[in-house]
Amino acid sequence: MTRASQGRAPSSSLGCALALEIAIIVADAPPLITLAAVQSLDYLLLPAVPVIIPDAVFYEATHAAGRLGAQEILQWYRVHEDLVRVEPTNAFGDEIALREALPGRRPARDLGERSALEVIRGYPLADNARAILLSDDRDAERLVVLEPNTTVLLTTWDYLRQLEQARRIQSAEFVMEAVGHTGRNPPRRDLWSGHDPETRDAVRAVIEGARRGRSKPG
Repeated sequence: MTRASQGRAPSSSLGCALALEIAIIVADAPPLITLAAVQSLDYLLLPAVPVIIPDAVFYEATHAAGRLGAQEILQWYRVHEDLVRVEPTNAFGDEIALREALPGRRPARDLGERSALEVIRGYPLADNARAILLSDDRDAERLVVLEPNTTVLLTTWDYLRQLEQARRIQSAEFVMEAVGHTGRNPPRRDLWSGHDPETRDAVRAVIEGARRGRSKPG
């Protein structure tokens, strides 16, 4: 059993035929770095569901102490270990072993993707259920091709806009402009409109349900 299976919330039909598993899987480092750059990582906690980060993704975002957002991500994780889980993967463990055995070896380019895929496949979803997969990397679209029935892929921009629609944050545009002032230029790709209405309704239900259940963190 993987750590992702511990303490997970049960899936729900959310008032429609699609069951959306109550978890957010962060598939690559950019969403973490983008939100950390403007002290907005708590936006990931607004749905009050587990946030699962593959170990390779967490390492990429935090291993360089001077990297933008690295210290903020580490501190945020320490404060919220009840909701945020760094999920160990064989892909990352094997990569570290290779680096130790072969000093100077160039890191594998697809390590984050392979670690995320391992987490997705190891997460115990209910029948016909899917988890929210958060990514700003176009390579993440391959994860959906490999696991089309287990994930709903959203970009950070998609996620922020849905928080705004649910009145959980004031303005997605304001957040993105603030990120731009840090020198970072996150993509504004719209994957949301490509999802079918049933999927969009399920995601909205998760986010709007949080509005009734708890107030903004911090």
